[in-house]
Amino acid sequence: MDPLLQEIIMLPGVLGCFVFNGKQQIAGSKMPSSFKESNTKAIGNLLARTAQIGAMAQLSLKEIEIRYNEFLLMSKPLPKESLLIIICEPDANKSLISITIGMLAEDIAKALENPQAFQAKPGKPSPGTQKQQAPVEEKEAEISEELSPVLEQVRDALAMAIGPVAGSIMKDIIEIWAKQAPPSLTTIPALAELLCPEIDDDGLEEEFMTAIKEITG
Repeated sequence: MDPLLQEIIMLPGVLGCFVFNGKQQIAGSKMPSSFKESNTKAIGNLLARTAQIGAMAQLSLKEIEIRYNEFLLMSKPLPKESLLIIICEPDANKSLISITIGMLAEDIAKALENPQAFQAKPGKPSPGTQKQQAPVEEKEAEISEELSPVLEQVRDALAMAIGPVAGSIMKDIIEIWAKQAPPSLTTIPALAELLCPEIDDDGLEEEFMTAIKEITG
């Protein structure tokens, strides 16, 4: 479970995250050292009670959000009354965080059900975040030294929209892009168009395309 939680805390504005199970126990944690375990459990109990109240009122809660002056609490329900809880800065990008935890929630639930059987392989994206892979026998796209820094900027812009999985997705989409035309600065907009479906959020997609226009001048 740790690699999955690590992906969440890499997001801008995220201070830490943990999984609180139905037995009121911390099942996995990537919290900063400044948070004592007792404080983390208190946060878990607070959000667990909030979810229980919602269930009693026959409300289907997709996410729970509680805002304080110092930080923002976000929580996503998992099976068997468990919760994925994220501690953020007050001005964190909630859309980006929601998209990321939505992508990872299924895998975290599997890891919660069977921790030993579910282990993310080093250097490989989590099963729930894998995209179409280029055929193994094909060569990787040849990128010039002049274009590499530009692609890094595109990757960073994509990461602001979808989080740390951007690098893995970029690698696959670049292979598709390179087949359409020789990679160059003038074809960067075409690469951006291929990347847009991976964002799945109109606001974040607009911000991404604005960043691409700034990159390409």
